[in-house]
Amino acid sequence: MNIDEIDFKHLRLLEAIYRKRSLSEAARSLDIPQPTASHALARLRLALRDDLVVKARGGMEPTPRLAAIIDQIGEVLNLKRMIADGGTDFAPERLEREFVIACSDVGQLLVSTIFAPLAQIRAPFARYRVVTLHMHEMILALENGDVDLALGAFPELSAGINVQALYTESYRCYGHPEHAFIQSGAMDDYRAAEHVVVSTKGLAHAHRIAEHTIENMLEPNKMQICVSSFLVGITTAARLNLIVTSPSKLLEDFTRKNGLVGVAPPFEADDFQVNQYWHSRENSDTAHKWLRKTMFQACKQIPTVSNS
Repeated sequence: MNIDEIDFKHLRLLEAIYRKRSLSEAARSLDIPQPTASHALARLRLALRDDLVVKARGGMEPTPRLAAIIDQIGEVLNLKRMIADGGTDFAPERLEREFVIACSDVGQLLVSTIFAPLAQIRAPFARYRVVTLHMHEMILALENGDVDLALGAFPELSAGINVQALYTESYRCYGHPEHAFIQSGAMDDYRAAEHVVVSTKGLAHAHRIAEHTIENMLEPNKMQICVSSFLVGITTAARLNLIVTSPSKLLEDFTRKNGLVGVAPPFEADDFQVNQYWHSRENSDTAHKWLRKTMFQACKQIPTVSNS
């Protein structure tokens, strides 16, 4: 094998090995047998006259040669994707690609009920996989290309990650209409009520600020149950006649269908910005630009919720 025989399959393998730090994981991600991947890596080492990756604690580490060319490999692969997607004549109706989006359960509601109907009209052959990751997993997934887009309010995302504001979220307290707190909206009734508390521990999400405020305000015996999902928290509040404090913009309709009504929190709960995040390597990817633009436009369809 000489340098002229290196094709896109070999470049994809090198990129996957660099991302996964594992030959077997790279082969699995590309859906090729590991012996085939091993043989291709051996041929690449001969062609490029470098080991490219070496065994290290916890996996395989790239050599300085591979680290020096990995950005160029990414550019070549992105160019191929642009050509396959139509290049300068990019047409969403011809787009056949799976995008991976990381977000909370509220973000999943956004993707499935607001974004997807719009995207399906424009790009009927595109596919979407939605995942929920802890903060360190999300950073790594954006950096290594396992995730295309992250949605939410993550102030701790690192350098190299681009951000665009989508909409502003605000808090409401939800409960049954006849609940004493819902009728009064008073702090004393809020503290006297029993609550379901939603925790985003591990996500480094902006909700952690409101979560800490609630935990410091309530007696432990008033926090009857703690869950990690806003949708579960609302369902639980409806079933057990509890109060749940939650972001409201995407969930107002869901709370109404569960027989709950919302009132303004009796304490200061700052609004927060919901953003979309992506790695800078995706800036020039035409299909990724379409994904971000469509997500931005979809968020303009989110109804406004009154906090009165």
